[in-house]
Amino acid sequence: MLALVTHARAGILLLAAACTLLLLWGCPDTSSSPSSAPPPTPLPLPDYSACVSVVPVDPGNPNEPVITLLGPRVVSQPLGVPYVDAGAMASDPHDGDISSRLVVTGLSILDVNTAGDYLIRYNVVDSAQLSAVEVARMVRVHAGAFTEQTARDFGSTSAHLAYYEHLPLNYSADPAQTFPLIVFRHGWGGARFTADGTAVQTPLSGLLEADMAKLIDDGLWDDSRPFIVLSPQQCIDPLVPVATARQMKVFVDYAINTYKVDTSRIYMAGYSQGSGNTWDYAMNYPQQLAAVVPMSGGYGSQVGCVLKATPAWAFGAADDTVVPYQNQVDTVNSINSCNPIERAKVTIFPSGGHDLIEEFMTIDLTGLGQGLPAYDIYSQNIYDWLLAHTRQSLVAAVAPAAAAFTVTPSATAFGRPATLKWSAEGAASCQASGDWLGPRPASGTESVQPPAPGLYSYVLTCDGPAGTVAQSAMLTVRELPPAAPPYR
Repeated sequence: MLALVTHARAGILLLAAACTLLLLWGCPDTSSSPSSAPPPTPLPLPDYSACVSVVPVDPGNPNEPVITLLGPRVVSQPLGVPYVDAGAMASDPHDGDISSRLVVTGLSILDVNTAGDYLIRYNVVDSAQLSAVEVARMVRVHAGAFTEQTARDFGSTSAHLAYYEHLPLNYSADPAQTFPLIVFRHGWGGARFTADGTAVQTPLSGLLEADMAKLIDDGLWDDSRPFIVLSPQQCIDPLVPVATARQMKVFVDYAINTYKVDTSRIYMAGYSQGSGNTWDYAMNYPQQLAAVVPMSGGYGSQVGCVLKATPAWAFGAADDTVVPYQNQVDTVNSINSCNPIERAKVTIFPSGGHDLIEEFMTIDLTGLGQGLPAYDIYSQNIYDWLLAHTRQSLVAAVAPAAAAFTVTPSATAFGRPATLKWSAEGAASCQASGDWLGPRPASGTESVQPPAPGLYSYVLTCDGPAGTVAQSAMLTVRELPPAAPPYR
């Protein structure tokens, strides 16, 4: 398992720490706290080390083999009709056609007599032991109505997180159509914990007790909405600090690779700790999300000049005694003090506490028209508000005339340096975040040498008369191979 390194910027949460570190994130209710819960029952997992994987979906190696899907990416399969898979082809820059080496997963469990959404996965390895990026086909077995939500637990996909999946009704109608994606971040009580490498707490089905997964499972989701909804379950090991933003970036990369995602309309929402995790993701990857909806958990009062790159509508409750609503207000005020292209909004319901009442007032729309008058009234369906935002329109509105940010090399062995190089034409100032911190000039170079193997994210946000732009560069630091034994 690759070692992960945390750093001292705001928003990195070590779950092994006490609740003093959770003031901005949302402490757990005593009913869901591990200290008051009954002794947990171990849950078998195929390989728990995958929970903290930092390997990107596509490392970008030009020597890798490539898989080409034959036939449609999504199949609408009538119930009871035999299914014949169209297959795939695989080619390699050195080995040529290696289609005979393809490994297909999922066909053995596809049941045309049972409605459901089945993933067929194609993988291949060339003679140099380089793997292709996985290609997946979705087969939707149905009798006129599609499955509302599918559990994707460990081992059933190549994702390093277990998750629930909801697909739009017309997901298989047009092969060229892509769909907006909502990634929902659960609270602290929904996490899967480990102790000495063994999973011990909260099965995936625990997510059906709260959040958007429950809304869909209870039949309260409006099927006319065009969203793909993925509700991943965060993996947390108290013995291994995990940078949650990096962990989730790998999952988002997986989602883009596996589903028909409109990458200009990726949204994130979260409750309690998931609210802090949502803010943290926008802080570390300010160039990706089109909008965020954090609920019941702020992020700090000095982070807005990076967060301003992502439109936000935050929610809280005036009687929340776990995470005071002022934390959420402070974060939004911090954003608005930095002159964002779109003013951040915050709605504070008069009541709801820190339980799921406030959250469901937001996501099931029962809170529409409510809110303390000193803040923003919940005046618009949150899903319509999300759909009004695309990443492309944001980039067009705020990007300086030119900007470039690179890391060379993009992958290096532990102990060896890499060089960051950037230039933002017309920018008056720049600010570093992620795995480097502090002010930077509008152009320059800098050598970095991370302290441990892992995936490092360097974010640069530059301001100028033309607006604001945020870019990131990723550096993979690999373990050194073991030294060869001396010749005897």
